[in-house]
Formats: sequence, structure tokens, C-alpha cells
Amino acid sequence: MNSNNTGYIIGAYPCAPSFHQKSEEEEMEFWRQLSDTPDIRGLEQPCLEHLHPLGDEWLLRHTPGHWQIVVTAIMETMRRRGENGGFGLASSDETQRKACVEYYRHLQQKIAKINGNTAGKVIALELHAAPLAGNANVAQATDAFARSLKEITRWDWSCELVLEHCDAMTGSAPRKGFLPLENVLEAIADYDVSICINWARSAIEGRNTVLPLTHTQQVKRAGKLGALMFSGTTQTGEYGEWQDLHAPFRAFLPAEPDDHRTRS
Repeated sequence: MNSNNTGYIIGAYPCAPSFHQKSEEEEMEFWRQLSDTPDIRGLEQPCLEHLHPLGDEWLLRHTPGHWQIVVTAIMETMRRRGENGGFGLASSDETQRKACVEYYRHLQQKIAKINGNTAGKVIALELHAAPLAGNANVAQATDAFARSLKEITRWDWSCELVLEHCDAMTGSAPRKGFLPLENVLEAIADYDVSICINWARSAIEGRNTVLPLTHTQQVKRAGKLGALMFSGTTQTGEYGEWQDLHAPFRAFLPAEPDDHRTRS
């Protein structure tokens, strides 16, 4: 994603009280404190029906006006796959592939409306090459993804399209098990679609910390590097062995309950 702005795009939504069915008051306080945090220039935000459980306008009212948004399809993709493992842009289940394409049509219309009201508010959409769960045929998944891309890229997008690479279906112990990077590069070669390398998802795929750099270099050589994302994973501990659980980069050390009152 091309931008001259400084600061980070952060994926704060898993920390939000609404993500854990808490009150609107807690949600408001969460976004207020986040808005006061330095070095943030925008949000990665999932879109199910809306960009926020309380609605698009709620989110826009409670975040700084200059913040930009990267919409991610991953949360709704995984929710739908929990109901039907055929849902995905790279699915060889044609009915579910078409259902996924329709979901992306919803995203296109949603983003167009937001950017129509505030130009440049949504700067990118992260899409995902999810295959039919249980079908290990990479060629079928690649063909299905190519057909989905052909449809989606015909629409008038008001933001960039960025494919977020997730650990491959060919891995030894896949977590998401999406289309391999080489096949993604093949499918997007003739389209204005770039790739986001997610550090943790590549580390999970390789079960090492070397593959994220290898993937980044591979995509850069292909002229398709659009973004880098830093999610977390671990080899051991409470977050498990190479799990896709958004492990923090350091331990959380809460303050003592009365710490602010007892210190002089």
C-alpha cells in the first residue's frame, strides 16, 4: 500500500470489548484510549455486515477523522468456513465460491459508500485465497481462485486490493491452509493486486522464523509486495506451538490495582 504518511495501521479489533460481547460504554472507552495513542494512522478492521458490531457510523464517530482503514475479509471468511468449509475465493465448491464472491461484492459496495462520503478513508481491502477444506488439490484451488479474481477485478474498486498470504494448504500442519504463495503469484500476475506478507502466518507455514523473509523477498522480486504485517506466534508456552492465535510480542504485565494511588 503506497502512502507517505507516518505511523502504523493496527489491527486492534481482537482487543476491543465488543469482540468479547462487553458493553458499549467499555467499547467507547477502548476507542477513546486508542485514539490518544501516538504513532497510529489507521486501522485494520474486519467487515461482516458492517465494519463494527454497532455499525459503520459508530466506528467512524469514535475514531479520529484522519485515520484510514484497511478492511480485512478474514474474520467473515473464517466465520463462514466454520459453517461450511467450502466457502472461499479458491474453493472448488462452485456454489460456495460464488457465495464468497457475493460477499466481496458486499465489501466493494460498502467501501464505495464510505469512500464516497470521505475520499480515501478506506485505502485497501485484504482478500484471502481460501480453498475447499479437505481438498488437497492445489491445481483445483488455483483455478477456482483465478475465476474469482476474474470476476472481482472487473468491479470498480475505490481502494487497493491486497492478498494477505496465510499459511499454505501444503504445509506439514496447516492452520488456515490457504493457497500456496507460488500459486497466488501465478494467479494475480496479470491483475492490479498486490500481496501482504504476514510475518506470523509465514512463520507458522515454515515452522521457523526464516520463511517470512524468504516470502517477502520472493514477492518483492515478483513486483507484488504491497504490505508487511506483523502478527505473532510462538514455539512453546500458553499460545501453543506455531498456532494462529495472535500471540503478543511480549508478556502483558498489568499494573497493581492501586499502583497510581500508592506511588509518591
